[in-house]
Amino acid sequence: MRGCTAMKRSGGVTIIAILSLLGSALMLVMGTVMLAVMVLAPAPRSGQFPGPPMLFKVILLFASLMYFLPAIWGIVTGIGLWRLKNWARMSTIVFSVLLILMGGFTGLVSLVVPIPAVPNNAADPSVMSGMRIVMGAFWLTQLGIGIWWLVFFNRSKVKEQFGRPPMAFAAVSTPQTVYLEGMPVSATDRSAAERPLSITILAWFLLAGSLFIPLSLLLRAPAMLFTRLLTGWPAVVVFLAFGALQLCIGIGLLRIRPAARTAAIVYFAFTFVNTAVFYFAPGSHARLLALVERQQSMFPSMRLIQNQSQFQFDPTPFLVVGAVGGLAVIIVPLYFLITRKVAYEKAAAVLESRTNHA
Repeated sequence: MRGCTAMKRSGGVTIIAILSLLGSALMLVMGTVMLAVMVLAPAPRSGQFPGPPMLFKVILLFASLMYFLPAIWGIVTGIGLWRLKNWARMSTIVFSVLLILMGGFTGLVSLVVPIPAVPNNAADPSVMSGMRIVMGAFWLTQLGIGIWWLVFFNRSKVKEQFGRPPMAFAAVSTPQTVYLEGMPVSATDRSAAERPLSITILAWFLLAGSLFIPLSLLLRAPAMLFTRLLTGWPAVVVFLAFGALQLCIGIGLLRIRPAARTAAIVYFAFTFVNTAVFYFAPGSHARLLALVERQQSMFPSMRLIQNQSQFQFDPTPFLVVGAVGGLAVIIVPLYFLITRKVAYEKAAAVLESRTNHA
């Protein structure tokens, strides 16, 4: 006989689970369409696409992955929400933070950054303003959804549905298992419950970020290191170092290692200084132009668009706005890493004590 009665799924959780499944299904269809285009579309002529035909296929493949990966994430999470799995609640919280960051930044850019002028006033200014408002409204809606999900899944009554009552664990009956209101809880679940939520989200962000390192290597992306823009093998070394650090720090934070929290603070502080120096130190405009040139080499379609007279404009202000947003984002994990020190160290001490008695 079970130690407690299963909590009934609320209407809010049900609605969000359905929305997650529907949205993910749409993303899956879009990814399938992109994949079909990659397979069926004829290779472009040399005059239409600068670069080898295989590069065109690779770009379409990565475009389809940008749909497939979030779709798989959303489907798995939606099913987990429907079944009231706590990892699905955590996954939704992580996704809501992504929505807040993307929706807030992109929505602000859509409303503030000017659209490149079209020659001979070919486009009606009212139409362009309407497009700006629609784009801004769309991304600000994503911001609102992210805030809704973040607040909703941190409510006490919602946590209870996922087997996470807001109270401390009871006495330990064995080194491997504790009991919470009659329910056995594994050591892994216990660790996740004791770890501050902000640190858990940050750890998964670091682990997810390390997965994009191979893509940067494949595209031969440049690496920023203070006042230098590195390419070739130096860039590979930097990316591999950053990827290894993100992986190690993320795993260490999930395992509640105090050294991982210290390493995370150093890592984000370095990232903040490195970004600020590259974008705002003397000579930044030349570095930004070199960065744009490298990006155009990575994505030849950008060069084609930029070379068309109606789209010729200085893209460096966009990069500066992005840098300001990036610096603001870096401050957030630093804040939580510093302010959650006591809670994190207490969790580490409890985990170490239970490990020693195992």
